[in-house]
Amino acid sequence: MSKEYIIAIDQGTTSSRVVVVNKEGDVLFKEGMPIGIEETKDGQILQDAQEIVDSVKVLIDRVFKRHQIDPKEVKAIGITNQRETTIIWNKHTGKVYYKVISWQSKHTIDITNKWIKDGLEDIVLAKTGLKINPYFSASKIKYILETQHLNVDDLMFGTVDTFLLWHLTNKEVFKTDVTNASRTMLFNIHEEKWDDELLKFFGIPKSILPEVVASDDYFGDFEYQGVKIPITAMIGDQQSSLFGHQCFKNGDLKVTYGTGCFLLLNTGDEPITSKNGLLTTPAWKFNGKTTYALEGSVFMGGAIVQWLRDDLKILNNASDSERLALKSNTDDIYVVPAFVGLGTPYWDSDVRATIMGMNRKTNQFDIIKAALNSIAYQIEDVLGVLKKDTNHEINSISCDGGASRNNYLQQFQADISQLRVIQTKETEVTALGAAYMAGLKIGFWKSLTEIERNKKIKQLFYPRISEEKRNKLYQNWQKAVAATISFKPVK
Repeated sequence: MSKEYIIAIDQGTTSSRVVVVNKEGDVLFKEGMPIGIEETKDGQILQDAQEIVDSVKVLIDRVFKRHQIDPKEVKAIGITNQRETTIIWNKHTGKVYYKVISWQSKHTIDITNKWIKDGLEDIVLAKTGLKINPYFSASKIKYILETQHLNVDDLMFGTVDTFLLWHLTNKEVFKTDVTNASRTMLFNIHEEKWDDELLKFFGIPKSILPEVVASDDYFGDFEYQGVKIPITAMIGDQQSSLFGHQCFKNGDLKVTYGTGCFLLLNTGDEPITSKNGLLTTPAWKFNGKTTYALEGSVFMGGAIVQWLRDDLKILNNASDSERLALKSNTDDIYVVPAFVGLGTPYWDSDVRATIMGMNRKTNQFDIIKAALNSIAYQIEDVLGVLKKDTNHEINSISCDGGASRNNYLQQFQADISQLRVIQTKETEVTALGAAYMAGLKIGFWKSLTEIERNKKIKQLFYPRISEEKRNKLYQNWQKAVAATISFKPVK
């Protein structure tokens, strides 16, 4: 019996990964490597475009060679990626102008503040489902165009998916999908096209933008050792995670605990406009039909653990945080990790991080515990507004991402949200979503029902604390956030 696989490329904020998936939805093999991030003195968060492309190509090669896979056994490739991250390059030479501007970078806040002052907030929200914020690509594109004085006729803009695709197809295909396009703040999610009115307002030329297609389109071929492998899916990482969690039904919810944390709620075939700071976004366009989601964005999730390890140096390894948090005997310390501002539902880019409630006996275990707690509290902030914006009864959270392996955090999440938390057996759920999408396109899997049979659960967490204790803890969190927002240093 011949072996058949799907390969998924998952290019994330801090690492690139390539995984090999079989018919049963098992990640048989995976290869990964870290990706560098540069933070400048003025707060820019930048990456190297060549490093991103090279890492993916090296990992694909490594997957084939280390695991002795015949390229003819790979039936399709799916791509999933960090979203909003902005790259502009020369269409003739491939030269990247400036550097890759990460989604985390908020140094374009002067540009977005001007757009807000110009009264564009309502029209942007109505057309794109997004708040005007440096998080999205539009102000990053504008910044590069303004500072580099480039010849527009020579330029291509893409988020990471488009840039990777262009390189993997030997510089032949210049496309993006609706999920990635929708994160630029330039895409009309109702008409599913680049919005001429917004482009005019922002002064961004349409000619530099890629063609927008469905998430399960044919995106060209990647050639390896003379074998052409079709690329049949491209989808932003959070939407891919939703698909990988098999959240196919209206009301299904997932949380990804990555560098940031992202909650997506499937809202079916109608976009719901939030009144409470959530984003409206296409979940995917699949089989010719667009499904929508409401999204909440927590800017500082697993990255808070990196801060404990790399900057405070009170952890040797991120995985130690679970064990050390359990050494703390207080819940009275609150870390508000607003290192790059606060996301949903606050959308405040000027606020800075704080630690509150300390006394003379406060130790490193208390700080570690409070930092982990802050992730769960921020998730609960988003769940609260999800409940306000929809009529959905939320009973459980399906979780993935690096910090989803932290059992202390997942138990605290169940406690503070008073919900069941489902910890999936497979950690590479984001990559799995792109693999499923790519495989469905070519008939590797025949239906969503077939995929649903593949779901594997590692552990379930249920609330253990009383609602009274939960309310006290969460009210103190809300006070800590309010106090943090109220302090803005004089510049």
